[in-house]
Amino acid sequence: MSLKKYLYTKRQLFSRFFALKLSRERAFTALQLIIKTLQSNKYLPEKIIALEVFGFIGTSTSLDYAELTDYLELWEIDPYYAKQAQKINPNAKVICGDSVEAIANGKLLRDDYNFLVIDSNISSALNDGSYESFGVFENSLKYLAKKSVVIVTIYNNLEAFAKLYNTSVNQLDANWITARKTFYGLDNVINARGTDYLISFEKIIAKNNFQLIQSQFISRNNCVGFGVFVLDKK
Repeated sequence: MSLKKYLYTKRQLFSRFFALKLSRERAFTALQLIIKTLQSNKYLPEKIIALEVFGFIGTSTSLDYAELTDYLELWEIDPYYAKQAQKINPNAKVICGDSVEAIANGKLLRDDYNFLVIDSNISSALNDGSYESFGVFENSLKYLAKKSVVIVTIYNNLEAFAKLYNTSVNQLDANWITARKTFYGLDNVINARGTDYLISFEKIIAKNNFQLIQSQFISRNNCVGFGVFVLDKK
């Protein structure tokens, strides 16, 4: 092998190595990608007043945007999880309480949130008997500023979800499936297109005197994604 060919090969390997390394460093989570997209389209509020309805320990979503906020209010019903969330998000206002009840009864701390995240866990029904964001989405709209962004977790493929937990769709909570049929109004609530699930949210948005500027479905993995809605109050 000639020296020229050897050096050329090494240079290509070296370049490829760093290209791959840098691409990994540039990788985003789904929510970070959403934020970048909102920024590039000038939909992300300049001063972010955020509300996270189901905070858990503050790692599921809030770490992706907390540093961008001027105010972050995070609700978590479990005292231990709330304590951990405060440690992880020291600048956040962490409330240990039932956010579903608070939203229904006017107990949130503000009424001018412009960045709302409803990242619900569906392992069981919430305290009001509802599932996912079905019981809180509409009520939460009354706390929004004139211009706002709403991000909602949507389970789009229950077959993939069941497989992830080594079970089958038939073994999932039947009440959850019924709740999905009622809320989404779809014949297929098992593995519909991500965009199909946006329609019910869009109808609720329109009913509550908001103009929908943009909506999209962004996948997180094979079974769950985010519904992203940019709103302007009429």
